[in-house]
Amino acid sequence: MKKIDVHFSGSFISIMIIGGLFSFGVATIGMWFSSRCWPSVVDEEGITMRNKKRVYWKDLTAIQPVRVVSSSGRRITGRLDLVFGKITVKIVPHSIKDGQEVMDFIAHILGVDLETG
Repeated sequence: MKKIDVHFSGSFISIMIIGGLFSFGVATIGMWFSSRCWPSVVDEEGITMRNKKRVYWKDLTAIQPVRVVSSSGRRITGRLDLVFGKITVKIVPHSIKDGQEVMDFIAHILGVDLETG
């Protein structure tokens, strides 16, 4: 069974460190908590989140692209929310290592084109 171990990107880690230095660790703790609903492992059966919860593709109820835009309407970044009943897994391609590979793997499993907004 193919699986992808998902790791933070270097830029995300850098922002955590720099933000932590300027906020006496508050920004780092906030970023770490917000990433608990991100994937840790993606495989053919489902996703294991960073908080150790496991969800299965068969339980997927919604796919929601989220777009972040500036006040001028220019796209800044985006993410993909995968909803499994009451649990939402957030895929943030720019903040994880090999983000496009993870997105392509999920798109292949689901048989759909995925876009982060």
